[in-house]
Amino acid sequence: MPERQLHLFEKTGLWPPTWPMGLTMLRLLLLPAFLWAILIDANHDQKSHRWVAITVYILMAVTDKLDGYLARKLNQTTKAGALLDPVADKLLIACSVMLLSFDWIAPRGLAIPMWVVGAVYGKDLAIATGAIILLSLVGSVNIRPRPLGKISTVLQLSMVLAVLLTPDPAASWAAGWTAFVQVLWWLVVVVAVLACVDYVLAGCRQFAQERAKLKRPDAAVP
Repeated sequence: MPERQLHLFEKTGLWPPTWPMGLTMLRLLLLPAFLWAILIDANHDQKSHRWVAITVYILMAVTDKLDGYLARKLNQTTKAGALLDPVADKLLIACSVMLLSFDWIAPRGLAIPMWVVGAVYGKDLAIATGAIILLSLVGSVNIRPRPLGKISTVLQLSMVLAVLLTPDPAASWAAGWTAFVQVLWWLVVVVAVLACVDYVLAGCRQFAQERAKLKRPDAAVP
């Protein structure tokens, strides 16, 4: 059986945290505040804390971009940071999309449909399942960000922000905004499916490469 291990050893240590790691940790700490700002206005027509939620959400998005920039600029990329950064993004998206799928939480008429929620969760579930299968078959897995995956994440984050920014139904541009959000729903689903297929194909290529290595004469154990 192939050996399967996960190594998170950091030569420089995890404390004190680097600037990129600190921003990632800040993003994780801001998540409860963001969820609180959304939930506190549930079942209320007046969303008095909506702008608090939007401000925290934008701050989290800014720190997401800033920690990646600083990690490259300061040469402070770490394995733990590479692991926690996408986890923070997935937690934000997963919690936001699920909460805003309920009519009593989302703005009136713009609760995210379950088929959109299913596409968001289904993509990540399929990728995670594929990674586990690949790990069990060849003993290693290398998941790198793909362009379609990045676009999918940006669209999902944009969809959540667009729902939060929904204007009052009496506003003259409310109908146009509603149509814009509904277009985002379809874009999120289509790109999520394409990104999932792209990751599956990348996994198949990785599987074929690892199998080819095992079949080479020089790979044989004496």
